[in-house]
Amino acid sequence: MEKVIRFKKEVIRKHSLRPLPKLKAKAEKLFHKYICKRDNYICFTCGEGGNQAGHFWHNKLDFDERNLHCQCAGCNKWRHGNLAIYATKLVYLHGENWFEELSADAHREKSKKSRQELEELIKKYSSV
Repeated sequence: MEKVIRFKKEVIRKHSLRPLPKLKAKAEKLFHKYICKRDNYICFTCGEGGNQAGHFWHNKLDFDERNLHCQCAGCNKWRHGNLAIYATKLVYLHGENWFEELSADAHREKSKKSRQELEELIKKYSSV
């Protein structure tokens, strides 16, 4: 939908912008789909089939590929991420220094993304 603004005999067309929550939801959906595909739809914590993207750090690093892995509903939802096993596997696979760096990044990063950042994420993960 377009809005037309008339200003001193000059017509300016203003395109309606998608609300930020909808942009974030679309970016998350595409990013989570990418994460599950990357992990071959195998749950990171239990090894069963998975179809959800689970975060180690919640509401932090939401679009950081290091922080998300595919999980089954049992681990992600019912076991609240199965975080003890999640952390153990992250340290085992990447080392303690890597894990500490991820944790430091989680405490440093701002949680909200700008409109431009969300649009870039949508563009990046739409083609995957």
